[in-house]
Amino acid sequence: MNDALYSKELVCPVCKNKIEVTKVKSKACVVSSKDTDFCLYYEGINPILYEAWVCEYCGYAALGERFEELTDKQAQKIKTGISPYWKSRSFNGERNIDLALEAYKLALYNLQKIEAKSSELAKVCIRIAWLYRMKKDEREYDFLKHALRFYLDTYENEKFPVNKLDEYTCMYMIAELYRRTGNVDEAVLWFSRLITSPGAKENKVLVEYAREQYYLAKEQKENSKQIS
Repeated sequence: MNDALYSKELVCPVCKNKIEVTKVKSKACVVSSKDTDFCLYYEGINPILYEAWVCEYCGYAALGERFEELTDKQAQKIKTGISPYWKSRSFNGERNIDLALEAYKLALYNLQKIEAKSSELAKVCIRIAWLYRMKKDEREYDFLKHALRFYLDTYENEKFPVNKLDEYTCMYMIAELYRRTGNVDEAVLWFSRLITSPGAKENKVLVEYAREQYYLAKEQKENSKQIS
């Protein structure tokens, strides 16, 4: 196994089997660049490939940060809705983008089965979009649209902060995903709303990002008018 990787042992909260998952050593995570929707690129190994963990015995999958945070009711839904149809398969060891996509899509399927909150669905969908972007695959845009829908529902129906997501970062993601999926009118509206929000001023970096993307979206809007 790659020297930047290591194995962690834990108990699956669904089937109670001891399993191993692969993690990336923090010292190996060196960021080289960042996209405007916070997709990170790394020198060498990419930890995003390893954030979705899968139990090889029962098919339970989730982001590592919430893998063990499962209620008994949710575990039962996995046992009845996924495990009976699961064919044992390991996702441990070094991954390529395709294997990572499979793990994330399993995590997304699990979230749908347990009727998870939109904020959790958004987090997985945006990562699937990023992986497709790394492959230069147009399916990126399908998952950007899914993520946008879930961020919108999060903004409207969940109480902030949602884990590490605050209200203004959620607004930024909505605006930027509107821009990336071609709806520049809504992008301009949401960026403007964020920039003028009194509470957002505490996060100067985010507001500066929003201001830059606001002008970019405005420019895209003007260019589309000239073309039409």
